[in-house]
Amino acid sequence: MKKLFKTLANYISLAIVFLPYFICFLEQKWSRSQKIYLFWAQTLALIPGVPGNFLRRAFYKLLFPAVSWQCEIGFGSFFSQPWAIIEKDVYIGPYCILGRVILREGVLIASRVSIPSGKRQHRRTKEGRLLPANFKDFQTIEIGRHSWIGEGAVVMASVGEMATVAAGAVVFKPVPPWSVVAGNPAIIIKKDSPS
Repeated sequence: MKKLFKTLANYISLAIVFLPYFICFLEQKWSRSQKIYLFWAQTLALIPGVPGNFLRRAFYKLLFPAVSWQCEIGFGSFFSQPWAIIEKDVYIGPYCILGRVILREGVLIASRVSIPSGKRQHRRTKEGRLLPANFKDFQTIEIGRHSWIGEGAVVMASVGEMATVAAGAVVFKPVPPWSVVAGNPAIIIKKDSPS
């Protein structure tokens, strides 16, 4: 019965978010802007509880290359870029902002985590002024399967499988599999090995 309810809720959610998805799809086809996409991503982020999780998941499932029905996207969390891959059993806590990411199976992300699209999103002029973000410079950050990203971490490089990023860590360099990193900048404080 529970499985039937979830399936029905998934299809109802798809129907509810189809119009926002279609408008975003048209924006992607005919414009370089992401204003409409961000409007809907941020609006859906503010719907609380179970209904919000179903609607966010359905919206991203329609828009992104791959999103599992078996994931959770917490209240206040949204993707700043209209591209991501989310595999099964991924949990994204409240108030996370994610860019171009691949979240492998079983990834757990605590609240207030930021995973921007790499660390080179803005350039400077010769005079030192910041230029607007250049999407060509964005990177895709991959978080390996069964990794844990702690509260308030900022992750600007890929994380290997079974790794742990401590709360508040700032990751500038790739994190090897089976490692625990902490600090700013994040350094390896422990290295496990597969049994």
